Amino acid sequence: MLHVDRLMAARKPQVSAEDRFKSLYAHGFVRVAACAPVVAPADPATNTERILKFWREADTERAAVLLTPELSLSGYAIDDLLLQEALLDAVDAAIARLKAESANLFPILIVGAPLRLHGALYNCAVVIHRGAILGVVPKSFLPRSHNQAQRAL
Repeated sequence: MLHVDRLMAARKPQVSAEDRFKSLYAHGFVRVAACAPVVAPADPATNTERILKFWREADTERAAVLLTPELSLSGYAIDDLLLQEALLDAVDAAIARLKAESANLFPILIVGAPLRLHGALYNCAVVIHRGAILGVVPKSFLPRSHNQAQRAL
């Protein structure tokens, strides 16, 4: 009976020392990409397509992480529209689409979205990778200005 280590070694592609040296991942670094899509206010479907374009490009370039701007799925300065159920439902659908698309993309996506929870609305970063939502982080440090959009969230 073959030993498991031998089986694994046989399946693992051999990488030269030079190729390992040239890999930034071998040295504990990761390639992080940031994108700034033109955001269509209150149009999560269009914003999803624009984010997907950047995500596919980041995948081609073998980035480990793609970061999008705050509220990139909904738009930022849309005031009371952030409280509309139709918009929030469209954001949920956009996140579901990104989650499904992530199954075939290498980079982790961090996307900005308004999310509902227990009757409240939060400005969040949603972390998506390989068909799963890995985490959701609400914005916790609001600016000191009296920005209506921030108070609405």
